[in-house]
Amino acid sequence: MLPVRTLAILAASAPALLASSASLAGGQANIGLVSEYMRDGISYTAGEYAFQAGADYTHSSGLYGGIAASEVKHQYETGHYERDLFAGWYIPLTDDIAVDAGVTRYTFQGDRYGNEKDYSETFARALYNDRLTLGWRQSAKYLGSDFAKRTVEVAYTLPLNTFGIEFYTAQHRYLEVNDDYNFGGNNRSTYWHFRIAGERTYNKYDYRLSLERTNLTSEYDAGTIIQFGIHRYFDLF
Repeated sequence: MLPVRTLAILAASAPALLASSASLAGGQANIGLVSEYMRDGISYTAGEYAFQAGADYTHSSGLYGGIAASEVKHQYETGHYERDLFAGWYIPLTDDIAVDAGVTRYTFQGDRYGNEKDYSETFARALYNDRLTLGWRQSAKYLGSDFAKRTVEVAYTLPLNTFGIEFYTAQHRYLEVNDDYNFGGNNRSTYWHFRIAGERTYNKYDYRLSLERTNLTSEYDAGTIIQFGIHRYFDLF
């Protein structure tokens, strides 16, 4: 079984992929490599590859938690790697409808100023048939700023035998901006992120190919980016 919850954190919160393991108990770990580390449509490795690793545990009650880590390169003075802790609760309401809520703590290591960018993000999602997801995320002090950032997202995962295809879009918004904290010129407060991704799990390996697009400028290494990742996963218990 793919540790999709950990990989989803590293893949910039792919909520539809999160759902598929949420109701199954057990612990998993993974190590892997991606051609570029993208989160919320923004590159954190400036076009370079990144090594990644993680582990998570899901209880039969739906409570879960874990850790995810990735290299970070030449971006935002955030240090040399990112380490994220997450916890939440997946609750089935009916046979088709579930909710998922929790918190993620993003931390940056390996640089004397990296921890100044640390921040926490709460999230809540409604899921239909573990395929269609409507989500909300918010951080009070995004990347160490004094300003809150809110994300509203929708995703749909289409299962095709051993493959899955994900369609995802999100609006990211600073709830307040100034000259230092915005998404571009003229104190821009909002940007859009679109993703189409294909994923397959085979012989304890997960392969993921995604096409990422934002309406940001090249200042954020954004635009249109193709990313490939491969992760090997392990059952812990």
